[in-house]
Order: sequence, then structure tokens, then C-alpha cells
Amino acid sequence: MTQRKLARNITVMSIAVFISRIFGLVRDQVMAYFFGLGYLNDAFNVAYNLPNLLRRLFGEGALSTAFVPIYNELGIKEGRKAQFKFALNVLSLLTLILSILTFLGIILSPLLVRVLYPGLAPHTSELAIKLSRIIFPYLFFIGLSSTMIAILNSHDYFFMTGLSSALLNVGMIATVVLPWWFTGVSEEDLIIWAGWGVLLGGFLQSVINLPFLKNIGYSFRIIISLSGKYLKAMWRRLIPSIIGIGIRDINMIADTLLASFLSIGSITALALGNRLVQLPLGIFAISAGTAVLPLYSRNITEKNYADLSENLRFTSIMLACIMLPVTAIIAVFARDFVAILFQHGAFDGLATTMTYQALVYYALGLLFYSLNQTITPLFYANKDTRTPVIVGAIMVGANICLNIILMYFMELRGLALATSVVAAINYWVLVVLLKRKLPEVHLSGQVRSIILAGLISIGVYVAMYFGNRYVESQWLDLNPSRWMLFAKSFAFSVLAFIVFFALAELLKISYIGQIRRTLWSKLLRR
Repeated sequence: MTQRKLARNITVMSIAVFISRIFGLVRDQVMAYFFGLGYLNDAFNVAYNLPNLLRRLFGEGALSTAFVPIYNELGIKEGRKAQFKFALNVLSLLTLILSILTFLGIILSPLLVRVLYPGLAPHTSELAIKLSRIIFPYLFFIGLSSTMIAILNSHDYFFMTGLSSALLNVGMIATVVLPWWFTGVSEEDLIIWAGWGVLLGGFLQSVINLPFLKNIGYSFRIIISLSGKYLKAMWRRLIPSIIGIGIRDINMIADTLLASFLSIGSITALALGNRLVQLPLGIFAISAGTAVLPLYSRNITEKNYADLSENLRFTSIMLACIMLPVTAIIAVFARDFVAILFQHGAFDGLATTMTYQALVYYALGLLFYSLNQTITPLFYANKDTRTPVIVGAIMVGANICLNIILMYFMELRGLALATSVVAAINYWVLVVLLKRKLPEVHLSGQVRSIILAGLISIGVYVAMYFGNRYVESQWLDLNPSRWMLFAKSFAFSVLAFIVFFALAELLKISYIGQIRRTLWSKLLRR
């Protein structure tokens, strides 16, 4: 696959994810308007986190990384008929496993909430238990949907698969806004409606994939078999992957567990800050990671290490040239962004301060979150699930230690900063191990280009910081309107990217012309 086709796949996936993230922002705005950073939103986030911990094991996390390389290898070696039989077997077994886990989750919700979130106030804990019993079946639908999406991505279906997550947000928006509009229910009842919206969105995410699977040639039937060399190979890879994803989930549990001991609203502020960081991360980095996994698998199966090296370099430099300017923009305008998006209704000035602080410290790790998305799939494509597991276990220990130390001095800001620092350490450890595990992969030129992009972004940050202070002191009053904040932030952001790419062209950063054309094409399609 040429860099042009890879860039096209990333672009298509990015456009779809962009649309989904916009719906996600609207959902977060709706939740912030009605519930602010109060105990209702904290309870909802706790309940929503519980099935999502398992989703990463059986959804787009462990199962997908074990499934995709084998599925692509089957297609190359034995054809589509063998692929389809293998996939239907996996989906049938997954249906059974997810049904059992969903039942257990509903029954054990009180225990899970009290053990994982011991710092919650009693009334918050009781509401979280009630909501988790409503939301937990979401695991069943998203687990099946994520495997269907992995199948479709392997056949170069990227747009609708990236768009499917928008349906979750549509379900949540509808089940909050419509009852409020037509019946005027209380906040306590409205948060229950939001829980049912998660379930509705998960159902829609699953069924939307079925017509596309049928277009590929799937006819749906139950196949349950525990034998076969490819299924056994998937189980062998799946177990370390589950451990690896489970280790990363311990990070999330540790963050929210510690946040439950901080002031009310800290859990929701961290969640909102993280979701805002996920906007650029999802549009570009996660889309890139999704697009490159099937490609890496084919390159390694065909032993085409030259293309593999080129694709890794191109993807890494492209992400650096996007994420580093975005980090600089967030560092200057984070408060404005949060105020524009959320500061209305129950979401007050204190909520804005807490959320923008979480956003800034999460954003410091944007580059490394992104690069981890491009390098980790290389290990999975090489049928090596053990290395990311070991690295992940070490990083969990580092994250928990940093959480405790930094939280003592910085409260919720420390929890976000620890995540960013550990992401950077994780990436450099994986780079060192990649050179040992796959010496055929060459990264020459990548570090120079990323360092240059970082230096340019620092210069852009300094210029924006002083430019923003000048504009605020000369042209804006003490309480500028939301539209004035938006116009100022948008103008500076556009100018920042123009200056960044002009300097990148001048300093001859690798692939910068192709990266610029890819981004321009993306903007024109929107």
C-alpha cells in the first residue's frame, strides 16, 4: 500500500471520527448544561466507566488486536470463505461470553461501585449503582459492534465504522433532551433517562454494521467451535492482550478511585478534560492506528519491511505535525474552549476552572498518546502481544506512583499530568524494544522531524501566548461573549497552523508537503 492510499484511509476514518466527536461534544454540552459538575454527573460517569472497562477487553481493545492480524492472514493464505467462517465463529463465541458478563455485571454492580469508588458520598454511590444496572448491557452491544468494525476495517470500510460511535451520542442526547422538553422531569429522573440513552446508542452501533457485512458477503449464522489452529492462535494472543488492556484499565481505575477522594466534580472534570483531548486524538491518532493495523499485518505477512518502515515514519511524522501545534493551541486557549463549550446552565465558573486544568495537563501528552497508537500495533501485527503487556504493567506502577505524588501537590491536575508523563515514557520504551524485536524496521529521519516540529510548536506557543494577552488587554472587555472568545481562539488557531506549516516547509520536515495536502483535502471534504 502506498503512502497515498494509507493517507486516504486515515483521512476517511478521520472525517467519520470527526463527525462522531462533534456529536460527542454536543452530548457533553447537554450533560454539562443539565448536571454541571455535581454528584449526578459524577454518578453517571462512574456507572458509564464500569462496562467500558470490559469493553476495552472484548471490544476495540484486546480482541481486535488479536483478531485482525489472524483475519488478514487467513484472507491472504486461504481466501474469504475461511475468513468468514473464522469471523462468524468468533462472533458466536463472543455473543455467549458477553451475555454472561453482562448478567454478572448487573448482579454485582453494588460491589463494583463500592470497591472501585470508595470515596463517593453515600447518595452518589447509590445512584451510581442504579445507573450501572441500566448501562451495563451496553457492553453486549459494543463488544459485538467493535468486532464487526474490525472485520469491516480489514476490508477497507472506514467511513461508516468510524461514524458508528456517533449513534451512541445521538441516543444519549435524545433521551435527555426529549423527556426534558416534553415532560419537564426532574434532574434525578433525567440522569436515569441518560442511562437508557447509552443502551439505545449501543444497540444502534451494532445494527448499523449489519448491512455492510452483508455487502461483503456475510450470511449470518451461529458457528460455535473451540478447535482450529487459527482460533487457538487467537486465544494465545488474546490472553496476553487481555492482561495488557486490563493493566491499562487499572490506570483508569486508579485515576477515578483517587479522584473520588477529591472535591465533588473532580471525576467529571477529569472525564470532560480527557474527552476534549480525545477529540484531536480520535480524529487523527486513533484513526491512524485503526488504519495501520491491517496494513502492518499485511506488510509483516509479506515480509515487506521497507514499506512497513516507510509507513511507520510517515504516520508518526504526520501525527507530530498535527498534535504538537494542537498542544500549543490548547495550552493557550484551554479556558476559552471550556467556557465556549460548557459554561452555561449548571456548569459554572468553578467547573470551567477544574475542567480546563485537567484539559491542559492531559494535552501535554497528546504527541505521545498519538505515537503509542502507531507503534503498539506493530507488535500486535508481528504476533507479539507479550511485549506491550510487560511494558504496560511497568507503566501502571509508574502511573500509580506519580498519581499519588502529584495528586498530593496538584490535586486533579496531578492525575492528568501523571498520565501524560507515563505516555511519554511508554513510547520511548516501545521504540527501544522495537529496534530489538524488529531490526528490519528503520526509523531514520523520524526523530529529527519530530524534534523540529516540537521546536516550531514552542515558538508558535510563545507567539500565541503574548498575542492573546495583547488582544485581551486591548480589545476584549472583562466578560467577553462566547462568540468573541470563539472568534479569537479560531483566528489564532488558524494562524498557528499556517505559521507552523510555513516553517516546517522552510526547515524541510520529512513528508511535510504530503501531510499538508492530506490535511487540506480533509478540510475540503468537510
